[in-house]
Amino acid sequence: MVFQRFYTYPPVECEWKWILRNIKQKAIPHSHEIVDIGIYDLLNPPYKHSNDKLQKWVEVETNGWKVVPDCPDLKGEFGKPIDFSNTDYSWELLTEYYNPSDESHLPVLQSEYENIKSFKEYIKQFKDNYGMVDKVAIGSICKADNHDIGVKMLKIARREFPNTWIHAFGLRFQQFKKAYQLIDSFDSTSWTFPRVGGQGKGSCKNKSERIEYFFDYIQRINEVTFSINNEQGVLV
Repeated sequence: MVFQRFYTYPPVECEWKWILRNIKQKAIPHSHEIVDIGIYDLLNPPYKHSNDKLQKWVEVETNGWKVVPDCPDLKGEFGKPIDFSNTDYSWELLTEYYNPSDESHLPVLQSEYENIKSFKEYIKQFKDNYGMVDKVAIGSICKADNHDIGVKMLKIARREFPNTWIHAFGLRFQQFKKAYQLIDSFDSTSWTFPRVGGQGKGSCKNKSERIEYFFDYIQRINEVTFSINNEQGVLV
């Protein structure tokens, strides 16, 4: 049993309640889904979302949440030669596409890569304009190489939004135990890599490996979850 909602796009042969997909991926059966515009198109010039893609996001219908378009730090995280601020661009997208009255909209808190000051400033700007909201997502902060900074930013987010549903994008497994009580849901696709001997072995290469790695990852999450609850004396 997974006690925090874990969103992912599972192997086609596997059922999973909580689905994360980008707007190009096929919708599959779910209890709840998060639909993301995706960032991979941003890794090539002009390093911004196309109007066609943004319009497609507007037109996507879901009974779950749609991630309001944003932009990670393409220079700091990916080394791209951009000449604009990712936080400024993310804010432009937020003010244009976020409708707080639309229950499907999931806004993203962004920052410069591994920059706590930038994150705090973005949160202040968000709260000054939108106040307390029922849900927010934390951008690619959780993918930071410095795991402690990622967890610290999650602590800041929880302090600033004590009663808000917090979703962590791309939470690294190494951060899960420390982040467990700070978030309400998270996602990852890193289950496509093997648990043992992963370094240099590469991602799964066939259907059977995809299924094996997926259930192995779920087992790892459950192991950590049970460990946390046992340490805290919680009945599971």
